[in-house]
Amino acid sequence: MRHLTLEKTRKVFTSEGRLNQVEYAFKAVTSCGLTAVVLRGPDSVVGCVQKKVPDKLIDPLTVTSIHNVTDQIACILLGYQADGKYFLNYLRYYSSRFKYENGYDIPIHVLASKLSLLLQELSQYVGYRTPCTMVILMSIDEEKGPQIYKIDPAGYMQGHKGTTAGAKEQEAATLLEKAYKKKSQGGGNFGSEEATETVIDVLQNVIGAEFKAGDIEVTIATKAKPEFKLLTTVELENCLNVLANKS
Repeated sequence: MRHLTLEKTRKVFTSEGRLNQVEYAFKAVTSCGLTAVVLRGPDSVVGCVQKKVPDKLIDPLTVTSIHNVTDQIACILLGYQADGKYFLNYLRYYSSRFKYENGYDIPIHVLASKLSLLLQELSQYVGYRTPCTMVILMSIDEEKGPQIYKIDPAGYMQGHKGTTAGAKEQEAATLLEKAYKKKSQGGGNFGSEEATETVIDVLQNVIGAEFKAGDIEVTIATKAKPEFKLLTTVELENCLNVLANKS
């Protein structure tokens, strides 16, 4: 009992060099049952995540894992939605404050760095529960073009050409890496339509089921239209029909 109490309250390394509370947070993220796939091309960035409505009495329009931080920065939140909403409000507040103080929109790498520092700091306090949320930030940066940053519950941040998160993270990452490698070896790049089809196809394969339009959410931004927008039901059905015809 004493060992269990210490494990719950202390954030120190075990004799095996592990931080149990942080590892539990990673497990909690995967237990949400959702998987996300994000991919960028030279002129676009696309994010796709499963959508599950837990109860028939819940309005599906109120259930989402994709949120806009600013007009040109979007995020995918996986894990405990309450934790995710807290950090979403933090991201929006800091973005607004940055623009007010500097006169221009916050660059995505600055925002990602700020969030990673906050999450890392929270992981050190004894009296705080480690946040159970995985954050993927996406943007069309004015200088660097399409950008993707992933921040885990421990506060570790990395930029990605494509990334996955959630229940089937490893399986999705393997398929996404194969698709990216195949495209690179062919000397081509992912256009916005092909990137959209790729993330949906990867997600379908790891879940092992053919999606309907209401089973997923897809957001996209391009250099021509850098504001993120969710694909409509009709647009999703068209993408799914194209994939079905190809297969």
